[in-house]
Amino acid sequence: MSDSLTRLQKKVDLNLLKPQNSLKKAQLLNDLLVVLKQKIADYPASHNLKGCNEFLLMCCKIVEEVVNKSDLINKKQLVLDLFKSIFNLTPPELVVLDSAIEFIWSNGLICKIPVVKKCKRWLQKKSACLL
Repeated sequence: MSDSLTRLQKKVDLNLLKPQNSLKKAQLLNDLLVVLKQKIADYPASHNLKGCNEFLLMCCKIVEEVVNKSDLINKKQLVLDLFKSIFNLTPPELVVLDSAIEFIWSNGLICKIPVVKKCKRWLQKKSACLL
């Protein structure tokens, strides 16, 4: 594969070609699945997480942080797809999950990380590298 990639890179910079629409959504879904499965492994009794509102809120916040408006991806549907893939949810469980997401959203709990917090974290990383 590396030989093929090398030959193609001589003709065109493949980094300039970005996935669009459904391919972009599939790539994002796969990336999020990998991250969430790693997070789930950190918690005991991971089978109980499918009904845990705190875990749902964390997933919603991750999706809120990762998905941009320009991506044209339905965030709620993405969270439902994530839970469906991770926990093999049935249609009635998806309906309950959908209403839980609506409840969390209507109470204003889903929000992005404040810019100040991001800047503080960035400064901490930079200062750690310098020391």
